[in-house]
Amino acid sequence: MKKNREYLTTGEFAELFGVKKQTMFHYDDMGIFRPEIVGENGYRYYSYDQMETFSIILMLRELGLSIAEIRDQIDSRSPEALVELLDSKGEEIDAKIRRLNWSKEYIGRKSLTTREGIGLKDASGKLRTGEVLFQELPDEIMITTDLSGPGDGLAVNKAVGDHFRYLRSLGMNSCYPDGATIPRDSVEITGEEVNFRYDRYYTILTDSEAEHLKENGELEKMAVEDGGGKFIVTYDERGYSAVGACIRRLLDYAEKHELELGKDFYEDVIWDDLSGRNTDNYLIKISIRVK
Repeated sequence: MKKNREYLTTGEFAELFGVKKQTMFHYDDMGIFRPEIVGENGYRYYSYDQMETFSIILMLRELGLSIAEIRDQIDSRSPEALVELLDSKGEEIDAKIRRLNWSKEYIGRKSLTTREGIGLKDASGKLRTGEVLFQELPDEIMITTDLSGPGDGLAVNKAVGDHFRYLRSLGMNSCYPDGATIPRDSVEITGEEVNFRYDRYYTILTDSEAEHLKENGELEKMAVEDGGGKFIVTYDERGYSAVGACIRRLLDYAEKHELELGKDFYEDVIWDDLSGRNTDNYLIKISIRVK
């Protein structure tokens, strides 16, 4: 054994990195990380100088590189090959960070929306739907796509698909519209019947998605800022079939209280199938800005 050097046994070296001794033996056998010294008794000894190399090997394994790929890199190692490998892995890490940031933001937003519905329950656990409430809603940045055509099931399905593809083309992680807008001037009430049409689907951007568009210089071109403010809102647990009734409820309330309304109703789903609902009993929210 070399003099003036401090060495670690296989177990000591493995413990430093939180791996099993068998992992060290396997990497040695596969030729990707060998001990600096093998004693006459066959014991393996590692030096502190090897710690950085082993750290990078573990990181590459965590990023999904196979042992064969790592061995190829080691067999053809050079400064240029190392730079190429590290740069490519740096880009993969950036992409993972963006995805994880979006996932965290999405989970937080979904939790908040679900809690909004829970907050409607009274002491007996019954939902207080059918009321008209005032809410102060925040500014949002959203991506919108138009819904054209007759508004039947076929047109709606096509519009949802077009919205999905548009988001993907912008590199967005979001995969489904958050809601839809209904122009107030499209609403026609005849007796008990309420007719209306959708004109846009929208997806509210998470902070990381907005930052991604901003970095690419596309935020101002692609996104729409929707100023927050005071809204009147109502909820219903009869799904989309109750949208017309919700619109009537809000219009009647506004007329009774002499409120001046914005130009669009917003339709949002608060509880969907992830909350154990089917489309016939989604908890929906219809809102409109009060000027």
